[in-house]
Amino acid sequence: MANNVKELPAILLSDIYKSYGAGESKVDALKNINLEIAQGEFLALCGPSGSGKSTLLNILSGIDKPTFGTVMFLNKLLNDLNEDHLSFVRSKYLGFIFQFFNLMPVLNAFDNVYYPLILNGNFNKKEAKERSLHYLDSVGLSHLTDRKPGQLSGGQQQRVAIARALAHNPSVVVADEPTGNLDLATGESILDLLMKINEETKTTFIISTHSTQLKDRARRVVEINDGGLVYDSAK
Repeated sequence: MANNVKELPAILLSDIYKSYGAGESKVDALKNINLEIAQGEFLALCGPSGSGKSTLLNILSGIDKPTFGTVMFLNKLLNDLNEDHLSFVRSKYLGFIFQFFNLMPVLNAFDNVYYPLILNGNFNKKEAKERSLHYLDSVGLSHLTDRKPGQLSGGQQQRVAIARALAHNPSVVVADEPTGNLDLATGESILDLLMKINEETKTTFIISTHSTQLKDRARRVVEINDGGLVYDSAK
């Protein structure tokens, strides 16, 4: 007998509105967003500056809450969670990659991956060391673990940031313009790496971008403009 049970989505956004301010100064950042993201997807979130991409990333990852609407993350209703529970969800199930790397300049590559694992309390020192070395090796930096960010190229720093995001084995990785601070060739190599990781681990990737490289290669493209979804390649 065929198995007709549908896998739960990684993220389900229903009727999401987000506004800031009140009265004449009110700004509607998101308007009636409905979006389902399957587990294991590689999704590019596109749109011009100010379109609402970062706000949407913040809401789907539990950093911000919608004014109206519901956010389901791995079958958890984020709307009902307090900040302590939201912090736990983010530390356990989410990985973040940023445009400007956000590495600690006084720490070497190894420690930039290792210390977040220790601070989050998910792993003991032995496990954290093994994971840090494994993921730095997986991004091609096993020979540069003792170098500080200032001794690494932009692409190498972003690879450290990717290793840090993946080291705790998140279910979902959220990346905000991960190639935006890199030259074209380096950005292409980072994109290759992210897509390879997605294929091998089935981790869900949601990437905000202006990059035409990513838009052309992503398996699913969602475009947002003026706070509303205007295109979804899955439909």
